[in-house]
Amino acid sequence: MPRSARPEGFTLVEIAVVIVVLSLLLAMMAGIATAMLGQQRREATRQRLAGVETALALFVSQNQRLPCPANGTLAGTDANAGLEQIATPGLPAANTCTVAGVANSQQHGVVPWRSLGLSEQDATDGWGNRLTYRVSTDFITAPSMNMTYCDPGGTAAAVGLATLTGYCNPGCAAATFPTSCTPPANVTTGRGISVQSLAGAVIMNPGASPSTGAAFVVISHGEGGAGAYGNSGTLQASGPGMGTEEARNAANLALQAYYVDDFPSYAEGNGHFDDFVLRPSILTVATKAQLGPRAH
Repeated sequence: MPRSARPEGFTLVEIAVVIVVLSLLLAMMAGIATAMLGQQRREATRQRLAGVETALALFVSQNQRLPCPANGTLAGTDANAGLEQIATPGLPAANTCTVAGVANSQQHGVVPWRSLGLSEQDATDGWGNRLTYRVSTDFITAPSMNMTYCDPGGTAAAVGLATLTGYCNPGCAAATFPTSCTPPANVTTGRGISVQSLAGAVIMNPGASPSTGAAFVVISHGEGGAGAYGNSGTLQASGPGMGTEEARNAANLALQAYYVDDFPSYAEGNGHFDDFVLRPSILTVATKAQLGPRAH
């Protein structure tokens, strides 16, 4: 008698195995896709920070000063969104930043994209949050960033801004060298923004001789976004994952005694840090703007 044929189709065990394998594959693909998306956002952030740095150098080249921040609390549709908030423009009066209408304040400040000729997207990071911006108040008055009259071999003190030629003596000449010429170190001493690591090590120090202070800082608040303003003008809430030192970089705070930059640390708690920080020195900005000191 012939043996009966095996029924066609899969058993429940075989189906279960296939489902498990497919689930594992989908989980792996989702993990890879998430990692790739995160990398794309980080790369977009780096590119936009570089674009903002270039735009700031161009602004300095044209205006011989750095701009004040824009008001991060304004929605992108507001007529004043993206415009630097500065009072008393003109020379020789010292300009002051007036973000959100508060005199001599940079609180809530973000990159002034419209004043830099950028789109709003150019001034946001890869996660869609606006880039926070703080500037050394010594360099928001023209022509404070003009160091073309400085000479590294000179011995004269910085002359201030009364002559409308920046901090360096325009009378610097071979016949009166070196006492008529101001070295760039005398311009930067005591000026700039301080930057520290998570552990409190000083990275950029305005009090050093010569100063190593930053001309400005531009901050992306990273994947977590805590402390950043979104395009609607809403502050991204800080959660338990925001580090204690990282919180100093938040956009809603007034100008801080120092800002923080370090390697990423993703563990939640006081040591968390995922910010991207742009922090060029004063001389770096002046040189990129073609307003750097003369070669001795």
